[in-house]
Amino acid sequence: MSHPLAYANQSLYHASILLSGWRAELEQGNVPESQVNQAYASPVQVRLLDGYGWLLLAACRIRQLPDSPPRSVSDLPPLPTGLVRPAEVEACAQLEQSGWVAALKAPISNSPVVRRSDSLAVETGTNLEQFEDWAQQLAGLAETIADAIDES
Repeated sequence: MSHPLAYANQSLYHASILLSGWRAELEQGNVPESQVNQAYASPVQVRLLDGYGWLLLAACRIRQLPDSPPRSVSDLPPLPTGLVRPAEVEACAQLEQSGWVAALKAPISNSPVVRRSDSLAVETGTNLEQFEDWAQQLAGLAETIADAIDES
């Protein structure tokens, strides 16, 4: 396993621990849901974005690692002359523009958004299910990149 892939897996593992804590806190019901969501959302987002950055480095087969992972394809170091970015990285660049990666990278609001839906006020915004979905998407991306590395 390449070092960036190991770091990616570690970041995703840490995110899963935080997600478990988030779910447990919500199930206890001792603290308002919006407060629990605000407390967990930022740390989980950081871990998921770290995992994403390490995955980008792994996909590019970069062994000279920076102190912290990039946050986007545009932050990747240049590849040696003659090499092109792998298809997985190009797909990530598209997802950063309009896809689940763009949503994951979006700033987290500190206040819930209240919208009217069928004459009822509905609180939307940061929630556990969305972050769990992003974690699953990243796990799938990690699997794809690991397979591509194994094939090369």
